Amino acid sequence: MEGKPLALACLGAAAVIVFGGVLALYGTAPPPAPPLPKPPPSVSEMMPELKYSQPIYQALVEQDAKKFALSAPSAAELAQPNPYYDEIRGRRALVPGKPVETRHLKIVLKVEKRQALIDGQTFRADHLVLSIENRSNGYLAYRIVTQAPRNQRCQNKGDIPHNAIVLAPKQTIERSECLHRDATKLDLLSVEVMELGALAAHYVSRLPPTLVLYDVRTSSGHVPMAGELCPQTFSWREIRDGVAANEFDWKDVIDFYARHKCDEYAFFRAYRYRTDAQAPLPARPGS
Repeated sequence: MEGKPLALACLGAAAVIVFGGVLALYGTAPPPAPPLPKPPPSVSEMMPELKYSQPIYQALVEQDAKKFALSAPSAAELAQPNPYYDEIRGRRALVPGKPVETRHLKIVLKVEKRQALIDGQTFRADHLVLSIENRSNGYLAYRIVTQAPRNQRCQNKGDIPHNAIVLAPKQTIERSECLHRDATKLDLLSVEVMELGALAAHYVSRLPPTLVLYDVRTSSGHVPMAGELCPQTFSWREIRDGVAANEFDWKDVIDFYARHKCDEYAFFRAYRYRTDAQAPLPARPGS
């Protein structure tokens, strides 16, 4: 029995010696784990010469087209102007059941029961609902500006999930405008559309609508075609300030993001709606 305590004592002494050796080699703590390999830099972290090079730009386009299961547009296709149409300008009354048609759209005001929220209570109530149909065979970026009487009362309306920026070919969406009890009519102020390719439509649909000149009243409920909403890579207030100063407008902002991935490229105030197919892509500030 005396041998057992002696053996344990020897083992303990050996452990102390080993532990002491570890401390001598590494200090007071075990050796640190080797650092994890750093991920490759994103395009945003690259030097401008690389980020704004055409090969990097085209590689991003092809990567995104694959992600969205689309055919990648060629450099020549990306360079072409996106047809833009200012289809209605000037106030006109919208009456429920009486459609307004433009070259690209059919717009109908309806009265429908939808969910509403007042003082934390949800209930069904009559809403003014705008139905917007893409009459064309292509993708459209669209902006329809309406005004409801006593606008401040419309925040209690229920939102309808929809894409507030892009319409797919022949697609019809619905958006809520106001509770019917607070507004019995609606004024249509303007209608703008831009024809887009499939990848451009996916790019644009990821924009947060209220940050690119859409009314929060009508764009609430926005859902992108695919992916997440764009990160804030640009001072969005500068967009509103630039528009207020008549430096640029909706078509300039939409045209930029139809050609540039919002995760990597940010709109700049000198950019204008593209009319020259020979101008370089990607567009670069100061060029």
